[in-house]
Amino acid sequence: MKFFDVSENCISCVFNEKIAPDINKSVIALSRAIEQAQIEGITELVNSYNTLVIYFNDDITTHDELKKHISELKIADSNTEKKRTFVIPVCYDKKYALDLEELAATHELTTEEVIQIHSENEYLVYMLGFMPGFPYLGGLDERIATPRRSSPRKAIPAGSVGIAANQTGMYPLQSPGGWNIIGQTPLKLYDPNRNPVVYYEAGDYIKYEPITLEQFDEIKRQVEAGTYEIQVKEEK
Repeated sequence: MKFFDVSENCISCVFNEKIAPDINKSVIALSRAIEQAQIEGITELVNSYNTLVIYFNDDITTHDELKKHISELKIADSNTEKKRTFVIPVCYDKKYALDLEELAATHELTTEEVIQIHSENEYLVYMLGFMPGFPYLGGLDERIATPRRSSPRKAIPAGSVGIAANQTGMYPLQSPGGWNIIGQTPLKLYDPNRNPVVYYEAGDYIKYEPITLEQFDEIKRQVEAGTYEIQVKEEK
């Protein structure tokens, strides 16, 4: 791990230039260790694929003091953490899968094959960004990796599930975007009136579960009524 001074009140801890699950787990483990240590002066922690960015109050601490504190931390083995997998229901019907047929044709696959490939993997949440609750997920099968659309849409519906290059992700809110949309979840991925506001966090996993149009409508009714409980699998 290397330290870099980013600004007068910010440093970054860079683990590697590569993007890999074990590197990301190290970033998350350091973030949790810093939170538990309650180091005075730290105001915010922002983790990404391979880097942890630390903001601090420069009236309270300094770059060098922070680096010293962090270097002395005892960081838990990331392999001992429980694995949490959130099961996200997704309707891949053409009503919601705006780009599924075109994406399938690009790869000389049927839409059913794309759905099977997309829904059989578990995806690591590397980080959240772009908008509240937007997960950057790793683990997409190369057979369905697809470049962003050449012409972005002005409005992608909330809950849309998409593919861009070798990543898949979900739009928690309506937004412009250029990802290839292959389905939609009826869940509210971001809800400021819910605790937690976002179900998942960096280090968790996402598993997509195909559902029918009828199941989509039923789950959406439950979500709006506040009776839906998201399925979470925990294992060591």
